[in-house]
Amino acid sequence: QAIVDEISKDKSIASTKLAAAEPALLEAERALSTIKAADIATVRKLGKPPHLIMRIMDCVLLLFQKPLVKVSADADKPGFIMTSWGDALKLMGDTKFLNNLLTFPKDTINDEVVELLEPYLAAEDFNLERAKAVSGNVAGLLSWCRAMSFFFSINKEVLPLKANLAVQEGRLAIANTDLAEAQAQLDEKQRELDLVQAKFDAAVSHKQMLMDDAESTRRKMTNATALIEGLAGEKTRWTEAGLRFSDQIKRLVGDALLCTGFLSYSGPFNQEFRDILIKNWKTMCMRNKIPFSEDLDLIKMLVDNATSGEWILQGLPTDNLSIQNGIIVTKATRFPLLIDPQGQATIWIKKKEADNELCVSQLNNKYFRTHLEDALSLGRPFLLEDVEEELDPALDNVLEKNFIKQGSTFKVKVGDKECDVMKGFRMYITTKLPNPVYTPEISARTSIIDFTVTQKGLEDQLLGRVILTEKAELESERNKLMEEVNANKKRMQDLEDNLLKRLTETQGSLVEDEDLIVVLQVTKKTAQDVSEKLSIAAETEIKINTAREEYRPVATRGSILYFLIVSMSMVNNMYQTSLRQFLIEFDLSLARSDKSPITAKRIKFIINYLTFAVFKYTVRGLYEEDRFLFTLLLALNIDLNSGRLRMEEFQTFFKGGAALDLNSVEPKPKKWIMDMTWLNLVQLSKLTRFSQIMGQVTRNDKAWKAWFDTDAPEENDIPDYKFNADEAFSKLLLIRSWCPDRIIPQARHYVNSSIGKKFTEAVILNYPLLYDESNARCPLICFLSMGSDPTESIKNFAKKKKTECRDISMGQGQ
Repeated sequence: QAIVDEISKDKSIASTKLAAAEPALLEAERALSTIKAADIATVRKLGKPPHLIMRIMDCVLLLFQKPLVKVSADADKPGFIMTSWGDALKLMGDTKFLNNLLTFPKDTINDEVVELLEPYLAAEDFNLERAKAVSGNVAGLLSWCRAMSFFFSINKEVLPLKANLAVQEGRLAIANTDLAEAQAQLDEKQRELDLVQAKFDAAVSHKQMLMDDAESTRRKMTNATALIEGLAGEKTRWTEAGLRFSDQIKRLVGDALLCTGFLSYSGPFNQEFRDILIKNWKTMCMRNKIPFSEDLDLIKMLVDNATSGEWILQGLPTDNLSIQNGIIVTKATRFPLLIDPQGQATIWIKKKEADNELCVSQLNNKYFRTHLEDALSLGRPFLLEDVEEELDPALDNVLEKNFIKQGSTFKVKVGDKECDVMKGFRMYITTKLPNPVYTPEISARTSIIDFTVTQKGLEDQLLGRVILTEKAELESERNKLMEEVNANKKRMQDLEDNLLKRLTETQGSLVEDEDLIVVLQVTKKTAQDVSEKLSIAAETEIKINTAREEYRPVATRGSILYFLIVSMSMVNNMYQTSLRQFLIEFDLSLARSDKSPITAKRIKFIINYLTFAVFKYTVRGLYEEDRFLFTLLLALNIDLNSGRLRMEEFQTFFKGGAALDLNSVEPKPKKWIMDMTWLNLVQLSKLTRFSQIMGQVTRNDKAWKAWFDTDAPEENDIPDYKFNADEAFSKLLLIRSWCPDRIIPQARHYVNSSIGKKFTEAVILNYPLLYDESNARCPLICFLSMGSDPTESIKNFAKKKKTECRDISMGQGQ
């Protein structure tokens, strides 16, 4: 590389120096190019050419290193030596003369030649203009000679470099030869190395293949272990599930039959009758050898927890009857007609369909048909509220779903107008009638569903309201827990479905599907986490339900009170109280009752306040003759629910011996005992407390007769019996059997001992309390008896409230 660098350096220097002579050489070449062979021939023909031409030719001879004549002075041209014209003619006689000039080897010029040229070049007339004047184009030889002399002045510095360059190039050639030999040897060795490398690569490749196989085998073993471990935990459960599913498939026909019957026929009935229907259908299935599930849960089979939970959040009551009603509403093929005296179904439907732009109308609305047509053509749900026992004939085609397909759309005739039926249309019909009688045609066209609230259902609702007021964080935690449990169960189900899908879709060996192993591991880990969470959730739910159950007595008392109030409508149809009214009173009782950090005391405060508040609220709307009846029923229902009163005692009090025949019982011992009294005593003797009364009356008839003849038997000692203070009802049963006319006085004693003396006292109107309970949309109506007029009291109260009071007379009979 050093030799190459030195050669490059010398070449660069020589090139730089020779570049200085380049213009002169180019000029000489241009001058030579102007010389023609004819010009040379012309010069040769000259007998005695001009002396300048001969000197020019002498210079050419010197440059070509041709011999010259012996140096002597020229007689014809003083100051100059003799020219060698003869030799010049010989030189010019060469046919290659011009070509030799162009290809002249300039490196042959030496110091001696240049020194000999010096006198010629120094002559005064030795210039291009003078030469052109005497010889024309041949004058170019002069420029050439000068250029050669100038070139030498530069080339003499370059020649050593060229010499050195030649030496170095020689060395380079030798070095290149050596390099070529070495390269040949290297190539040979490289070929040998390549051969060895190929063998080495093959060996490494084989080794890597073995390592890959080993790694693949290890990975397969790991995957197989993971697969075995992952599926081991599922084996038992999947085996059991497989057997269970196989068993369910066998029983699917019967289960589907029961569910279909439930959806089709059970809607109009209450929970008890629905249970009877299901029981009868199961008996028929057994008789016809149709397999079915003995523990069939219609709710779990027909709806998932997430959907039923969403219904509850939308306002559907939480009891089983309401959930069943929700299933029939959403899954029955016919449009639902809901018996909804308390308005619960209406509230639920309005919330459920709120996001779907629910259309609401009534039959007495003048735009009823327009609303229906809009709902049909726009594909919106339609709620027809507060129908009676007859429906508009215009609804017939809609209820029967007499839809006519035209192209891709359906049409239906509403009255005399044809309307499009768009997807999304659904119809709901509600009535507030508690016990309507519908024609068979309406029953066939609709799914009649009884949404009347049940005592158990109302109890669950009231419990929710109590917890929401008293333990809001507990109810929030319970709702959150239910959401988490539902989400975890859904997540677990999704993972299992995904795992089973991957297992069925996997092609080839399972141990090679690493994605499947990952899914299995994730499923197993998630299943463990979910199981732990569900276990914790179950424990938490028990704790929450235990805490909630502490307040159940409040909900139970509320439910008893409401159904007692509702039952008063059988006494007088005017005594109607809506559930909404009762819930307002219930919430007020929760807010106004005394507070206590001790739960048991707080519950007692609520129950006492609620009972008396509802009592006052109800009796002020009853006629005087019915007020004590309500009070007595209140005490009886409370004692019956608490267990202080048994059902057989309750029935004995109301029925007595009316169902017995005097001829079929033991004869009465004395004639003074009335027949009905004896039958009452026979019935009373069936109770443990009075099992010996018939014998006692027979043995001690005089004492009994004396007691019976007193003016107030209930105030005197009763023969053979001593009653404690808490046995007022037992004493009432005895009075009821002997002295029906003295029931009321003794009943008052019973009420006093059962629920308190304040329940037997007259209720005085409390105008501030009435004002707080009322609102702008709820008027207060006073029924006046002869001589009573609350006008002044109302005006005085208005003055205290600093509120304007106006009185308007509507006239007599209005």
